[in-house]
Amino acid sequence: MSGLPQQSQTPRFSLVSRLTACVLGLVLAVAAALFFAVAWRMLAYPHEVIVTEGAIGLAVRSLTDGLGLYDPARWQEAPFVIIHYTPLYYLITAAWVMVTGGGLFAGRWISILATTGAAMVAGHLVRKETGRVGLGLMASALWLSFYQVVFWGTTQRVDALGTFFEALGLLVFAAGRRRGRTGYLALPFLVAAWGTKQVMIVALVAATLDLALEDKRQGRSIFRGRAVRFAGAGFGALAALFAGLLIFSGGGFWTAAVMGTVSAAADPPWVIFSNAELFFGSPWNMVVFMMASIFATLGFSRRPGQESKPAAWSPFRLLGLYLWLGLALAIATDANLPRFFPPMLAMGMLVPLGLHHIAGRPRLRAACMAILVFTGSLHLVYEMRSLVRERIVTLEDQNQRLLFAAAATRHAPGGGPVLAQDAGMLISAGLPVTMADPYVFSILAGNDAWRPDILVDGIQRQRYETIILNRPAEDLNPDEWTTLWIAPARDELLQHYRLAETVTIDQEWRFLEPTRYYYVPREEVTAANPHP
Repeated sequence: MSGLPQQSQTPRFSLVSRLTACVLGLVLAVAAALFFAVAWRMLAYPHEVIVTEGAIGLAVRSLTDGLGLYDPARWQEAPFVIIHYTPLYYLITAAWVMVTGGGLFAGRWISILATTGAAMVAGHLVRKETGRVGLGLMASALWLSFYQVVFWGTTQRVDALGTFFEALGLLVFAAGRRRGRTGYLALPFLVAAWGTKQVMIVALVAATLDLALEDKRQGRSIFRGRAVRFAGAGFGALAALFAGLLIFSGGGFWTAAVMGTVSAAADPPWVIFSNAELFFGSPWNMVVFMMASIFATLGFSRRPGQESKPAAWSPFRLLGLYLWLGLALAIATDANLPRFFPPMLAMGMLVPLGLHHIAGRPRLRAACMAILVFTGSLHLVYEMRSLVRERIVTLEDQNQRLLFAAAATRHAPGGGPVLAQDAGMLISAGLPVTMADPYVFSILAGNDAWRPDILVDGIQRQRYETIILNRPAEDLNPDEWTTLWIAPARDELLQHYRLAETVTIDQEWRFLEPTRYYYVPREEVTAANPHP
């Protein structure tokens, strides 16, 4: 039942309202179809699309080859294949590869299934709360409609699986709270979210605060309430897992998953601002966010005359906490776009729940739907154009992105070691990878947890047939975090290698710098040192 008094409506208004609802359903159906179209193209494409996809694929392969999760060899010797998150995604993907025989990008299957699973869980939660299948479908489609979800939820990354586990945790927690229980059965899923990515604790914190607010409303002591017991069980499990991973890895987990992910050098204010701008700069994101935030306040307010009555548990407060905490954590942890998955999932559920709540105010409800129709249509026609171009139109074997791989093949005719900014181009070229994840090793270098001494030695001995950078060697800067993995070797590189070719692509790919610089050994140095 809706929570507001009924208003009468004319037959004409009723017809307009139903038509608006139908058009909104059509817009969201197109958005969901776009997600699956992109997913299909990604599964069929055999090359890297997002930088680090290749590194994750190599990390998964290293597991199937028997290398330990956080073995020091990962940051002590080539190809420097590091696992810098908690291990669940890698383990599940490795199992998938062993069963299906999938290749280096088999993790896309895991991400796409997890993103779809999160949509189904969101829809099921809303349907259970409202009794309306249509609103459940709306929640699923809203989640799939966001640019960031389509962009990142179809790539080989850990975020979609972690969000899926958080969604399952919220669903089970909500079912328990609806029955007046604490919701302990949600903890395995919330712990699994952290086991997928070490910053995925938003749902656990939101559930704890939901219980704490309920304890306060019922006059329970903080030390005798359900919240402290729930938090003790949940965070106790995380602490035990953290300690276990540290002990099991001999401290390697700390190097890889802490020192390899957190760095002030990697997240300067301009990086956070530019990342956050991609979220807050979307009219569709902002409209859905504002509606969701307004509806979320329903979980923290009581209507006049009902203050003394016991209230049945409502999902608005839980999802509101999940939304706002998720947004705060996303911004605090560099505002990288996948960080916004939790608040987007909350937004997708809160809007249909709110529309159900205001069903007794048909004019207000129709106005909300009309706004969603207008901004959703613009979102599909304008905001998603670049994604359609990048992931559907140009995602073919002859796209310009592969020019980087072709140039690598030209400059490494012997198929020997190559040092490159992108592992994906070397995988496409069939060349051996020397540095799997330069970005993570730049963070390690920024934290003084790794030095590129072995790379410097290889450059001095001209072991690499070619070295490929995303900027001229002269511009390597020890203060630029993306090149900290090689900046200390700048002088040696200029002394022993020369620029042979510069390749620039015309097609625009988000997060891909369009130019690569190819360096080859200087002939005069090679002649002077015939046996390096």
